[in-house]
Amino acid sequence: MKANKTIYGLLVLTNILISCSSVLDKDPLTNPSTTNYWNTAIEAQKALIACYAKLKEPLYSGGPNQSGNSLYWEALSDNALNTSGWEGFDVIMRGDFDPSTTAGVVTKTWQFAFQGIANCNYFLANVDRVSALSEAENKRMKGEASFLRAYYYNDLVQLFGDVPLNLKPEALDGDFQRRPRTTKATVVAQILQDLDFAIANLPQMAYSDGRAVKGSAIGLKTRVLLNNKRYREAAETAWSLIGDASNPFSLHPNYAGIFFGEQNNNKEIMFSVLFAAPTDYHSMDQVIGGRMSVFPTTDLKDAYESNDPRRKMTIFEEGDPWAYNPKGFMQAGSTAEGQIPFNSMAFKKYVDTAVNNASGATLSDQHFVKIRYADLLLMYAEAMFESGQGTDPRALKALNDVRTRPGVNMAPQTMLTQAVIRNERRVELAFEGLRYNDLIRWGIAHEVIPQITYDKQGNKRRFKAYLFPIPLAEMDRMNGVWQQNEGY
Repeated sequence: MKANKTIYGLLVLTNILISCSSVLDKDPLTNPSTTNYWNTAIEAQKALIACYAKLKEPLYSGGPNQSGNSLYWEALSDNALNTSGWEGFDVIMRGDFDPSTTAGVVTKTWQFAFQGIANCNYFLANVDRVSALSEAENKRMKGEASFLRAYYYNDLVQLFGDVPLNLKPEALDGDFQRRPRTTKATVVAQILQDLDFAIANLPQMAYSDGRAVKGSAIGLKTRVLLNNKRYREAAETAWSLIGDASNPFSLHPNYAGIFFGEQNNNKEIMFSVLFAAPTDYHSMDQVIGGRMSVFPTTDLKDAYESNDPRRKMTIFEEGDPWAYNPKGFMQAGSTAEGQIPFNSMAFKKYVDTAVNNASGATLSDQHFVKIRYADLLLMYAEAMFESGQGTDPRALKALNDVRTRPGVNMAPQTMLTQAVIRNERRVELAFEGLRYNDLIRWGIAHEVIPQITYDKQGNKRRFKAYLFPIPLAEMDRMNGVWQQNEGY
């Protein structure tokens, strides 16, 4: 908790610092600027904290008094449905959107990612000015900023395709309003370069305090390579950690604890966004466990094998213990804020089953898990299979390690197939915000999404396109320099 406050407690000050411009010949002593800053290790630390800042936006994690959080991304996949108007996820879910109706999730995802990149660029352009840092400290901090820049850019290219690539702080008299979009391949090459630098300079240690470590960068690099069908490289990258005798990560023996109750110093979590109530909190338990405005599909429920305990740890079903009714979920007498969804299910994963609206709205502080070791093992199994190495016993072992972990204890698979790998990813990683990206990178979203019923009238969803539209305000600002993505 203390580390969490260290990382995020100074964000407001840091963002003010970064937005300063020397419009006066002499800045007041109380207002640091680029000319009187960058003298101490503490100042470098504050600027690095700002690189993490955008991960605290609800679209990346969660926030207080919000009607949604980053888990709403799951509703764009076949795993979940959404009845909330928060940030327009419901419009995208149904397939009814266009560039003029995407002021929420589309516009803000673009803005927040580029704001995060700008903070990283500012840090990387100036940290060498701090002579008080040792060479090792300098490289470690650059490694964190490089990891974060790669993280933001990976989200952008996956959602928007070609995007402008910039690696330096912008100048007011710069060419940013005339700059063409950079090809996705070029941006991906830079992402991988940033991640290679991060891997070389971040510490080989377990993740614990909100700061990226070497394993975080290896996990993200594996994901980026898979996204771009570079399967053999993805397998080699994942194995560089999985096969390392000093690997500090391992599967957690309590699956449910990864998402609530046993997150601190959890050796399965490789990167997450940390919270610490009562000063740093979000409304997870309220909007997921009590409002139920994002909830599972029947299709997800049916994806589990009949004896898979992960289903009961992910989905509320009839009679399950529930904070809003002592008789259990779906029983008469509910005091929940929302109505139980039309398909009689809600999400349990991440939810404190003992918390109701009164306290859940202000005290939820589950950490939002972004990369974990089970995901890396499954990415390795997939990369091995797709690169023609599916008969290698290491690949099958990786998948079975996930299935047979204590508390899950599913029977091991005897061979790898594409269907086995994809379904294992689905049930293991359900409601973690990864399924939409999986459907996009597999190229099957246009087949899967239209099969999903989104309301009790039986209406089916539509799949619009494999890329989001460039936000309309950005297209207007570029004044003909850019062409809109296909399908809009």
